[in-house]
Amino acid sequence: MLRLSSRARLGAVLFFSCSSAALIGPAMTGPAMAQAMGEPESAVVTATHLAGGVAARDANVAVIDADQIDARQPSSVVELLRGLPGVYVQQSGGRGSVVSLFTRGAKPNFTLVLLDGVKANDPTNTRGGSYDFSTLDLNDIQRVEMVRGPASAVYGSDAVGGVINIITRKGTPDLQAGLNAEGGSFGYWRAGGHVSGPIGGAEGNLGLSYEDSGMPVSGSNVRGTSIDGALTLPEIAGTSLSVNGRYGSSKATSFPDSSGGPRLSALRTLDHRDIDEGVFGAHAARAITDDWSMMLDYGLYTRSSDARSPGVAPSAQTPFGIPANTDRARFTRHQLTWTNRFAPIANLDVAAGMDLQIEHGVDDGTLNFGFPLPTHFALNRTLWSAFAEARYKVNDRFSLSASGRYDNNDGSEHFSPQLRADYDLPDTGTHFQISWGKAYKLPSFYALGNPIVGDPTLRPEDAETVEGGVTQTLWGWGRWKLEGYDTHYSDLIDFQPGAVPKLVNLSSVHVRGMETSVALDLGEFTATPHVSYTNARNQLTGAPLRDVPEWLAGASLTWRPIDAAQINLDLTHVGAMIDNSVPTGDVTLGSHMRADLAASYRLTPNLTLKASAENVLNAHYEDVVGFRAPGTLIRAGISASL
Repeated sequence: MLRLSSRARLGAVLFFSCSSAALIGPAMTGPAMAQAMGEPESAVVTATHLAGGVAARDANVAVIDADQIDARQPSSVVELLRGLPGVYVQQSGGRGSVVSLFTRGAKPNFTLVLLDGVKANDPTNTRGGSYDFSTLDLNDIQRVEMVRGPASAVYGSDAVGGVINIITRKGTPDLQAGLNAEGGSFGYWRAGGHVSGPIGGAEGNLGLSYEDSGMPVSGSNVRGTSIDGALTLPEIAGTSLSVNGRYGSSKATSFPDSSGGPRLSALRTLDHRDIDEGVFGAHAARAITDDWSMMLDYGLYTRSSDARSPGVAPSAQTPFGIPANTDRARFTRHQLTWTNRFAPIANLDVAAGMDLQIEHGVDDGTLNFGFPLPTHFALNRTLWSAFAEARYKVNDRFSLSASGRYDNNDGSEHFSPQLRADYDLPDTGTHFQISWGKAYKLPSFYALGNPIVGDPTLRPEDAETVEGGVTQTLWGWGRWKLEGYDTHYSDLIDFQPGAVPKLVNLSSVHVRGMETSVALDLGEFTATPHVSYTNARNQLTGAPLRDVPEWLAGASLTWRPIDAAQINLDLTHVGAMIDNSVPTGDVTLGSHMRADLAASYRLTPNLTLKASAENVLNAHYEDVVGFRAPGTLIRAGISASL
């Protein structure tokens, strides 16, 4: 039964439900809206090896493009991702602690994160192999693509609940440059810039930025520098070549996980983390014949983290508490993917290839029981994979797709299949899709080897999903989307609190839900409201999963009264959910709603003034027990371009 437990929650759900009921469908920005207006629709490159990608119109696809990023003026990638349908972003107060992203109720490590196509999930972190968005800088990010649902048939392990691909600025044929700087309350400030243009016969881009998040929440701060670059080389003997890279270095402080945060923590000493992250990608493509092309992609991801923690004081739930500890983690992943695309007969597209991933992680640390006890864990993984995809267009309205991937992880074998059908009603703008797929997740290095909660006998997690959706264009000025899904997880790894807290395999978890939103373009005014419902329960106990709100809703509303000015309002509603901390045990956190406001004015073609207020209504809420949300963050800045 659905519970409407507060006036704020009821108001938010009614507002967004009415918006979606009037013009139902998942919110899409940029390419999706452009296509709805009759303009060409750009493809989404994420979640398939097939030529042309997947359509931005698909019910389980969301895109945030450069125009939307510019209108919303988020202070971080964390704020940007809050606007994705079906996504809950959990932040322990400020950005100093690890930021987690839940897709359709799936754990953070069930969403695969790509940085310009390079796999960036970190299996050494405390979230079991998720990506930590708290240290990722916004500089040069041009587009975010998200495909919800299983994608192990394409990417293997980690792509269980969805895939997010964060795409950065590429080189340009003419000289371009930009600078931006902003400051705000609580000591926040940020500056960055880029230059792009021709380099001989190549096209390149170079970006640099520095950010200090300030301290809007007691103890929580992150400061970091990032540099990124991209280079597209001239074609050599019919082969196109491109490379891209990103490096970031950050220092962060926060209260420890599960400690009860600034409000409840008995120990007032902070966690400290020094983080270095590097990403490098290289892509080569060549047309062998008119019907056969070949691609070779190399990706390198490295991450090092030096951390020290005071631990967590004992409680009734955890009588021995968590001892003070230090941690020095190093992780490297090399990935090489060979892809072939064929069109053997009319209306049939095929992709097939092989993938090699080599992972190495080592973790050295100490546990302090009055004296330091050294800890050590190291793991090497080699994953060989073979994959194939096919899409057959039966006629102008109906197509069938099938994909599969075989993974061999040091003798452990997994096969991930996926089937899909698409149908367009003639002359109506209505598109139906239905799919079935299986996915899996290997246990993370942290889950296998952590000296406190780890267990080397943990089994891989498996999932099976059936989903269906409908997309409807709305008279040339909008698009409606609706998606429903049903997922069964087996051997799900979850935290089991107690005298000796452990990560354990749960027997079975059932998650079902729906997502609906609208993309509207009414000239000066655009709106993208969305609502999602998720029911996630342990089938053995019937208990709901922690950190999974049943209801999520939101909207991004943009008004452009004149060409030189725009105002954007982002609304986010998060329903009630269960969370856990060492001092309190399980606690139900109430629902909340927040609003973010941004405005910009273009003084000249090359100079723009910007101002924004995050959490403009100063809503008091907690995403994590004891970690109060930041208050209103007011920012002002300027951007200049060449």
